[in-house]
Amino acid sequence: MREGPEAVLEHVLHEAAHVLNWVRDRADTTMRGAYHNQTFLSAAEEVGLAWPEGATRVQGKGYVNPVLSNEARRRHQKDLAALDDAIAAVLPHLVLPASGSHVDRTPARLTLKCQCEPPRTFRISRTVAAAGPIICGVCKKPFTED
Repeated sequence: MREGPEAVLEHVLHEAAHVLNWVRDRADTTMRGAYHNQTFLSAAEEVGLAWPEGATRVQGKGYVNPVLSNEARRRHQKDLAALDDAIAAVLPHLVLPASGSHVDRTPARLTLKCQCEPPRTFRISRTVAAAGPIICGVCKKPFTED
């Protein structure tokens, strides 16, 4: 929000491109969501984003940074004005992380394994794992931290 209404709209449209691919049952990322592929870029262009002229794919991220197109800027002119007003009204009341601080998007997960040979494993959040033992249906023993 600190970056203004165009940045907010750009983010919303970025997520809309993912939703569009999701409802179409199309994979738009690889490497566990880290790399945005051409399918993502196509959907992003449909919703009003554009790949900057002369830009190259970002190493390890793919097409992660399409920007608001001039057409979308015109189409959403009233929305951008409303966002500008809303941000001005709300931003002073929010406590936001310091600029440049890194918030880990993926919480630390545990890898649990059972006593089977070979062991069956899976990843789980620490909160869910702490709720109680998880028992393997094959070896009948609890899954433990790897």
